[in-house]
Amino acid sequence: MGIFFILFFLFSFFNGESIAAEKFWSRIEMAEMNGYGEHKLSSVVITGSLLCNSPVSGATVAIKCHTGFKKRSNWIKAVTDDFGEFVIHLPSHLHAIPHLEKACFVKPVHVPKHYHRCYKTFSKSNIHKGIKLVSSTNGFRVYTSGTIRLHGHSSRSSQARKSDM
Repeated sequence: MGIFFILFFLFSFFNGESIAAEKFWSRIEMAEMNGYGEHKLSSVVITGSLLCNSPVSGATVAIKCHTGFKKRSNWIKAVTDDFGEFVIHLPSHLHAIPHLEKACFVKPVHVPKHYHRCYKTFSKSNIHKGIKLVSSTNGFRVYTSGTIRLHGHSSRSSQARKSDM
């Protein structure tokens, strides 16, 4: 009877293991169900441009979002191109924030020093801008911050300002 019990136990254990294994999803299946596979469930992109008197290329622009009560995400950064434009791809864990327009803001965090007219005003200011939904189709949302203007002063505008005083 002892051998019968052992054989029954082994048969039940191995048979049960194969049944249990069928109930679990593979790592790839779990990733796809959570939106991390080849087929993303959603994408969120933030676009905008950075201008002084001309487009500011090579500047770092970042977005930060309120993720809950007294909580904020890390800065998600992008670099402006030759036309001063940037595109930030929001990580998937931030896609489900309600009222993204109210929860996130975009801010320039670094301006190259060769934009000296803008650099001084940038370093002393706290310029940030909200975002606005532009398009939403098939799980792909596009927001824009519009144009962020750094107030650079040419010699003419600073002279005009001095004469107004």
